Amino acid sequence: MGFKSVIDYVPGKQAWYEENEPREGKATDEIWVGDVADAEVPTCDLRARVGDIRDRSAGWDTCVVVNPSRVVLGLLRKKELDADPAATAEQVMRPGPKTFRPNVTLQELLKSMRDHDIQTSSLVTTLDGRLLGVISRADAEATVAHESAAPDAG
Repeated sequence: MGFKSVIDYVPGKQAWYEENEPREGKATDEIWVGDVADAEVPTCDLRARVGDIRDRSAGWDTCVVVNPSRVVLGLLRKKELDADPAATAEQVMRPGPKTFRPNVTLQELLKSMRDHDIQTSSLVTTLDGRLLGVISRADAEATVAHESAAPDAG
């Protein structure tokens, strides 16, 4: 049939995107949150003490509570990180935080953030809830603004 290479990727299209594999067609022109999410977000387990988490995540106002497989269980924001240092993440976390898949466009992410008045950052996860990274609203806004201005520069 003229194909030089055919890949039978059994996990499916969504898994392909989650692994940040090459895209074709319209998808190559879009910036997805998986392309720009920061994978270096602080994480902790349910038993971690707030005081220890604060010490380890200095400079961040977020810590993601995950299980050993990095499945997101909850989220600690500034309010929770300022809680009793002896409390556990499980006691103070925001359970089941909203997440986005890596193939959501930055435009879709920003629309959701604006619609729900989210001023901080959003989590990016796989279909099974495994943490891939985090993206701040400010970074998303800046990236979209930069990309919008880029065609005018040339």
